[in-house]
Amino acid sequence: MASVLPLALGAAISPTLLALQLLVLSGPTKRLARGWALAAGSTLVLAAFSLLGFTVLNHLHQADHGHHSLRGAIIAFVAAGLLAVLALRSLHHHPTSGEEHKERTAGRLGTAPTFWFLGVGAVGMVVNFSTLVLFLAALHELTRSTVGTLDRTVVFAVLFVVTLLPVLVPVGLVSVLGDRADPPLNAAHTFVTRHARAIGIAVEVVFAAYLVWKGIGELP
Repeated sequence: MASVLPLALGAAISPTLLALQLLVLSGPTKRLARGWALAAGSTLVLAAFSLLGFTVLNHLHQADHGHHSLRGAIIAFVAAGLLAVLALRSLHHHPTSGEEHKERTAGRLGTAPTFWFLGVGAVGMVVNFSTLVLFLAALHELTRSTVGTLDRTVVFAVLFVVTLLPVLVPVGLVSVLGDRADPPLNAAHTFVTRHARAIGIAVEVVFAAYLVWKGIGELP
C-alpha cells in the first residue's frame, strides 16, 4: 500500500477527467444519467487497461520479485520519461488531446443522447495519458509484490477506486445532495478550467522525479 498509494493519488489528480465530468454535470438535461454514463465509460476502459497491464507485467515478473531489480528500475525510468515528455508537450500551447475531447463534448452537450456519454468517459480515460502511466506504474508494484493474493486484491481495489475519484466524486455528490452540490462544483469547474494545464504539468513533473528516485532505488 505504501508503494501503490502515492501513485494512485497521482493518477487521481486528473484535470482532464474532472473537467469532463464537471462539464457534463453542468449540462441542461439528464445530468445525472450522463454523469454516471461518463463514469461507467471511464471505469470500463480502466478495467480493460488493468487486465492488459496485469497480463503483461505478470509475464515480465514471473521470476522477478524483491526490492532491487534492473527490470523494475527500467520500468520506473521509462514511466518517468513518458511523464517528462507529456510535461514538455503540455508546455507548448497547442491543445492537448484531453482539451480537444472536452471541446467536442461541450459542442454536443445540448443534443447528444445519454449513451453517447459512455463513449465520452471511455475516450476521456484513453487520452488521459498521465493517469494511465501512473496507474501502470502502480500495477507494476502490485505484480512484483510478495504479499498474499487477498492483500494484493485489497490494494488493487483501493488503486482502482482512487484513480476513478475524479469522475465518481462529482456525480456522487450530485446524486446525494442534488442542487446543493452545484455551488462547490461550479467553483471547482471554474478553477480546473483555468488551471488544468498547470495542474497537469505539475503532476507530470513531480511524479517523473518521484519515479526517477524510485528507479535509482531499484538498481541492484
